[in-house]
Amino acid sequence: MNRVFLLGILIGGLSLGAVFCADRGESQRTNLELESFNGGFFSIDKPSGWEVITAGQCAGFAFLIRDPSEPLRQIFYFGEVGPVYLSEQQRQIDYQYMNMGGYPAAWIDMPAVNPLTPDNFLARFHLVAQSRIAQNFMPQCPRLENVQIISQVKQPSPISGGSTGLVRALFTQGGSLGEGLFLITVAPVLASTGGPGGGLGYGFCITGITAPKGEFRNIENQLVKSIGSYDINQSYVQNCMAQQNQTYQGILKAGKTLSETSDIIMQGWENRNRTDDILAEKRSDAMLGRERLYDPNTGEVYEFEHGFYDKYKIEQNRYEMNNLQLLPDDNHQLWSKAPVDGYQHLR
Repeated sequence: MNRVFLLGILIGGLSLGAVFCADRGESQRTNLELESFNGGFFSIDKPSGWEVITAGQCAGFAFLIRDPSEPLRQIFYFGEVGPVYLSEQQRQIDYQYMNMGGYPAAWIDMPAVNPLTPDNFLARFHLVAQSRIAQNFMPQCPRLENVQIISQVKQPSPISGGSTGLVRALFTQGGSLGEGLFLITVAPVLASTGGPGGGLGYGFCITGITAPKGEFRNIENQLVKSIGSYDINQSYVQNCMAQQNQTYQGILKAGKTLSETSDIIMQGWENRNRTDDILAEKRSDAMLGRERLYDPNTGEVYEFEHGFYDKYKIEQNRYEMNNLQLLPDDNHQLWSKAPVDGYQHLR
């Protein structure tokens, strides 16, 4: 009983300041100009006109930078996110313990992330964002729903026993489709003992850049440049490191500057597999309920509602455009073209 109570005090205390990150259409050209932002103990070159939201301190510091006119355009960093459960069984053990009069676990509404991997953590991130801990820490926390993983590239982990990955994914937020790159580290912090108060893990040093699906590739470079400019005052870091244990000192070192993170994200994007680009387009069509056809004579790509082609094949000779075909699975050039509204051009 006492061990669980003390554990609750430890993690409950972190939740106050550090538990959560430490407490379609045609492709558009969006020009982002960066401007200097001074946050007191940190600085960053952010896109002009974007709002800055901060929370937490030291290893638990977090920021969200987003375009108020289009929330899908965003940059964020969270030093810590958690705790999450390593299994649903452990969450049920804690729930039963609480119902029997035991110490309340502030993280009881956190999801189970099993297995605890970077891509699975991202897929469950929307459940974390809905938790009481997250809402108390940063109510504006990104809601990355319906996550579709496109790729994951393993990276060296800054946390002992952790796993780090650069994840490319599609998601919805506010009903709109977005695309993003996310560098995520996860690690277990308390092993399961078969009783209450164990089986917990965290996400660390979570960095993300996102934009509407149609424009992500056009502004990715500027978003990465913004991340690379982030820096924390050295005296602030030294003061925090004097207060926190070795694990959290590692997070502070990793978060003092995000220049290495920006390099990883940029290199990952530049070295991405072309098949991942095609997969991203196919996944976005599926999420939006659309399909693409092209005219072999002109190379033009058209967009229709899903299922149109099956009807078109039956009566295609009534149309002047009577040779529309599905895009070949491996034609990167066609899949990279911004489709036009097929219904407006069908003759």
